[in-house]
Amino acid sequence: MSYKMYKLLSDSKIDASAKAGMTAYDIRGYDYGLARDDTDITGIHHISVTLSDDGGYPSFTIPVSDLEVIGDAPFYTDMIAARKAGG
Repeated sequence: MSYKMYKLLSDSKIDASAKAGMTAYDIRGYDYGLARDDTDITGIHHISVTLSDDGGYPSFTIPVSDLEVIGDAPFYTDMIAARKAGG
């Protein structure tokens, strides 16, 4: 699994501090089924993201259509580099 970095295309309806144009990251931990619940309830595919560049909590769900992938998350590229270096 690769962890991605996204640009928010709209303000979050869940996290008032998450505004359009900000960077969000795939969450590294569990979302305890929240994204699936939101997907099932709305019929719109959701994922869980965080504003923390280390992929940590807190997180919130957001429709995939409100995100633009802009690259791999920095913590993911650091993990890959560490594996290549034998760490």
